[in-house]
Amino acid sequence: MKLLIQNTRIAATATDDYTGPEQYITAPADFDMARMADYRYDGEALSLAPDTRITRLAFRNRFSQAEKVMLELAGLDDPAAPMPQRQQAAAIRVHLADVAASTFVDLGRADTRAGVQALEAGGLLAAGRALAILDAPVEAHEGPTP
Repeated sequence: MKLLIQNTRIAATATDDYTGPEQYITAPADFDMARMADYRYDGEALSLAPDTRITRLAFRNRFSQAEKVMLELAGLDDPAAPMPQRQQAAAIRVHLADVAASTFVDLGRADTRAGVQALEAGGLLAAGRALAILDAPVEAHEGPTP
């Protein structure tokens, strides 16, 4: 199989007998078609960006027990509280519901990163915890199964 290259990305695949005008390289033996969008070509070598998808449980386990309790408490609605406080509690509940409804969590997605960083900015996570949660390498046991 051949890989057609546009800029630094794989644009498409072609049969082994392809000799067209597009820049192409021969696919390596371990090429993963399911992760085609994650490959980059620098003109000399093909590399695969690390997978940033983890299971919901793996994502929850990146938070300490105390942090999870803090999030649950912060998400409680107090009808007597001022509206901004109630809205913040609702935003936390929405975030937790989105995670619970997801098939997996992608630590590289902008909305995932913004959500965790907002928890830190709101004082629900200690300084530096957001990046520790988001940027720790994905362990083999954390990844979603195909």
